[in-house]
Amino acid sequence: MSKPFIAAALFITALPFAIANADRPPPPRPPKEAFEACARLKAGDACTVTLGTHTLSGVCATGPDGTGALACKPEHPPGPPPEAVEACAKSSEGDACSVSLDDHTITGTCAKGPDGAGPLACKPDHPPQR
Repeated sequence: MSKPFIAAALFITALPFAIANADRPPPPRPPKEAFEACARLKAGDACTVTLGTHTLSGVCATGPDGTGALACKPEHPPGPPPEAVEACAKSSEGDACSVSLDDHTITGTCAKGPDGAGPLACKPDHPPQR
């Protein structure tokens, strides 16, 4: 799995948690490819963004507060990386976890998506750095 795709997957995975927990720091910025995909489009226009070897379809949208530059928001964001799910396979929600991706170790907490759906996965304590 490529580094840009992993970073994007972690961003997309962390975004719903950040929106659901507004009292926490703001979500990380989308990858530059998401902004580039909407550079010549309007809000609501269909878009595609390529991250590494993966292409995602979506719509151009501003941030959750309706401000900022347009970025391609995937219609069906990928789930958490398999490594994040595996890190919580024998854990309970709220347990501490860590994920090793390439040469980086990311610490976090085992959690499900904000609507309680999806697998239990290691949600990063801090947004992934690019």
